[in-house]
Amino acid sequence: MVVLSAVGVPIFVGAVLLALTLPTTYSSEAEFRFEKAAIAEFQGGNPGDSDNYVDQYVSKLKDSVLSGESLSDMSKRLDLYPELNDKPGAAATKFRKDIHLDMVMEKILDPQSGHQKDVNSGFKVSYDSRTPENARRVSQMLADQFILVSRKIRHDRDTATAAFIESEADRYRAQIAVLESKLADFKQQHIGDLPESTQTNMSTKDRTEQDINNLDQEIRTLQQNQTFLQAQLGQMQANPDSETVRQLEEEYAKKKVTYDENHPDMVALRRQIEVLKRGGAAQGGSLQSQLETQRQILTETRQRYSDDHPDVRRIQRAISTLEARIAAGEKADQPVAPTNPIVVQLRTQLSGNANELASLVQRRAELREKLQHLQGLLVSSPQVEKDYQVLTRDVTLARDKYDQLLKRKMDAEFGAAASLAGRGDEFHLVLAPGLPSSPSKPSRPGILVLGAIIALVLSLAAAFFAEALDPNVRGRRDLADILGVSPIAVVPEIRNSVSRRLRFLRISAVTACLLVSVPIMYLVVRLVVQ
Repeated sequence: MVVLSAVGVPIFVGAVLLALTLPTTYSSEAEFRFEKAAIAEFQGGNPGDSDNYVDQYVSKLKDSVLSGESLSDMSKRLDLYPELNDKPGAAATKFRKDIHLDMVMEKILDPQSGHQKDVNSGFKVSYDSRTPENARRVSQMLADQFILVSRKIRHDRDTATAAFIESEADRYRAQIAVLESKLADFKQQHIGDLPESTQTNMSTKDRTEQDINNLDQEIRTLQQNQTFLQAQLGQMQANPDSETVRQLEEEYAKKKVTYDENHPDMVALRRQIEVLKRGGAAQGGSLQSQLETQRQILTETRQRYSDDHPDVRRIQRAISTLEARIAAGEKADQPVAPTNPIVVQLRTQLSGNANELASLVQRRAELREKLQHLQGLLVSSPQVEKDYQVLTRDVTLARDKYDQLLKRKMDAEFGAAASLAGRGDEFHLVLAPGLPSSPSKPSRPGILVLGAIIALVLSLAAAFFAEALDPNVRGRRDLADILGVSPIAVVPEIRNSVSRRLRFLRISAVTACLLVSVPIMYLVVRLVVQ
């Protein structure tokens, strides 16, 4: 009993003194939860890596908020450690020790494995202080600082992303300008054999071939018509048409009622009738003979009209023209236009037929040249289409990438602006720091209980060792050890109901002590550790 008291009492008294002398510490805690969109962004398409990304993000955020400069500034502003005002490094170190950051774990169902697992859903920030007001004040400032630094990090990240995307967009813009210039030059060089012109070229080729066939048919028809007209003209020149002569004589008889026989029209009709009766086209003589004929007609006309009459002046102009031609040296016979209207009509038809035939032949040559050009375009079209598709694909891909970059740039700029406005935060405050109503540590009852248990255990151990080292004789074994001989007889222990009841009570007491002391020790240890 002396050993138990000598060992247990000092230990318990020490535990009491420790529980009474430890300073009271208050802790105020702020809890943050990550947004689902932020967790999805951290996962990056791989849910198994989300915890690592969250840990890295929180670690980076903690390093920014709890940097030495930031902690020194906050400590000085809040006057947390007046005794360390001249030692900013030591104040920052002590401040960092009083700040605690813990991850918040949450159980979710893993869609891949189908089992529950723990994931990081947020974090907690707390501050230990001697006063509850100071604990809440510092914790609130830390919570605000975490939010501000998070927004600044997001703003800087989005701003840097927007700047990088803008540089990439400028590069793609220049690339698009070069590609579009190449495409424009290619279109200009192959304006007729581009892929979109292939169908048109084929349709044009078919129409051109059809036009050539039609022209061939028209040319054959005109050639046949020309042969027929030439034959008819030859027949008319060989055999004067009596019907034509009769018609001219009837016309002469009608005009004779109105005009004098010496009228130029009457003279011309008489000459035309004489030519037809002689058998064919009128053949003109020399210029001199024509001049004499015109002078004769002028003489006959003057007998009828005065010199101011239009017919007289017309004949005079004809005579002047002939005289001028003779004076110029013309002597060859000049053909006189036929006066037979049918011959004139046939010759006119022949002339028109020949002109039309020449036009059609020229048109056919142009169409054949066009057909040859179209066939060349169709032959070269596959290679041109291949090169054109390459250029078009490059331009399309560059434009699509450029549009994507512009959209991402706008999203990054919007994210940077939203981050400063408090929109789009990765996490939000779910539990604001409150005023602690009780100290967080130390746990004085726990210290007392733990001290009592330790005192009890150590005192029992001391008693056990003291008994083991006690030199008193307490049984046959001690006698045998001291004397070196075994005893002749040993008085046996007489077991009765009293002895059995005492043994049962001792065993029950030891078992009850074990069953009660183990849970109590576990709880006390947790309280002290917390």
